[in-house]
Amino acid sequence: GQDSGFDDFLIKPFDPFTLQLRVSINIRRARDRVDANALTHLPGNHAIGRYVQRKIEKGEKFSVLYLDINHFKAFNDAYGFQKGDDVIRHTARILVAAARTAVKAGDYLIGHIGGDDFVAVVHPDYEEPFARVFLEEFDRIIITYYSEADQARGYVRVTNRRGKKENIALMSCSVAACNNLYRVYTSLAEIAQDAAQVKAFLKSQPGSHYLRDRRSEPIRHLEQAITLLAPDVEKAKIKKESEEPLGQTLIAQGLISEDQLTAALKRQFETGKKLGEILLGMKAVKAEALGEALAKKWSVVYHSLLNREPQREALRLFTLDFMKSRRIVPVETGSESVRIVMCEPRDTALIEDLERMLGSKIEPCLGLEAEMEEYFGKCSPEFFQEERAG
Repeated sequence: GQDSGFDDFLIKPFDPFTLQLRVSINIRRARDRVDANALTHLPGNHAIGRYVQRKIEKGEKFSVLYLDINHFKAFNDAYGFQKGDDVIRHTARILVAAARTAVKAGDYLIGHIGGDDFVAVVHPDYEEPFARVFLEEFDRIIITYYSEADQARGYVRVTNRRGKKENIALMSCSVAACNNLYRVYTSLAEIAQDAAQVKAFLKSQPGSHYLRDRRSEPIRHLEQAITLLAPDVEKAKIKKESEEPLGQTLIAQGLISEDQLTAALKRQFETGKKLGEILLGMKAVKAEALGEALAKKWSVVYHSLLNREPQREALRLFTLDFMKSRRIVPVETGSESVRIVMCEPRDTALIEDLERMLGSKIEPCLGLEAEMEEYFGKCSPEFFQEERAG
């Protein structure tokens, strides 16, 4: 029996067909057990590949979703491997539960590639509902793995490879999906290649998001292909003007054309760079116009750094390395406040850190990445040290 290591049996008399079938089933079962991930017991790479290949050979329609936990390494470093394993196992359970909830018909597969990377294979009709259910539950649960202090801050403090302390956002999840509705795939490797490009774009966005690769679909503009699904958007009471994509804001203000936006979005999708940075590189919009548009969109003040010489107050308040890493430039000091140009003036966690460091209120202003790079170019290490000495 089971105590002797057996997990199947046949009752005599048996026919050759039944014997052959049972042997084949047990061989496949043993192969799947060997291939399963040791931590989550979900199917691994080989099982995922075989499952997808069978669907390709049968001509079935399917979607493959690659799911990657963002900032998992920072959590692992801060809380330890045991807690990290707990997160991986819990994510696996959320995925399985989401599939049971969202997939109403047909078969599906939830697999674990390894580490914080998972795969789901579902019918295209259930791709988006599955992603919605999963991300909503993931975001609801994942924050509970952090301490109350880290939850309140919205980030964890970890030491990077250079030995410096760094603020890393709380975990989120990127879901990159590809399907064969409008494209013929011959292997999982081809799908993975397309998904990697989608995932690279998602990694440039904060928070949890789902994105389907629509590049093969019959669409008029590429912007239709870049639709991010953020489950918490409806919960967060964000003003309508803040929700409008930057590209549409610039078009509405007559600063760029539809064709320029389409070209810029294509480059953004390929490179993962910020849209504003790409538009400036294309010379589609002037820096001042872009800065004013962003400032209006975010309800902040734009402060141009063009042709501005390095100020002594900047050298007194922070080191050059600190300014470069945080993308900040102090431009004005007062008795109770400091005006600081920031690439991310809505980063409340950074603003709170700066206020604690300086003991003064921070007045954040918007600064453009390109202008800040030019400013830093004037602050060579030699010049910086010479100014400090003087």
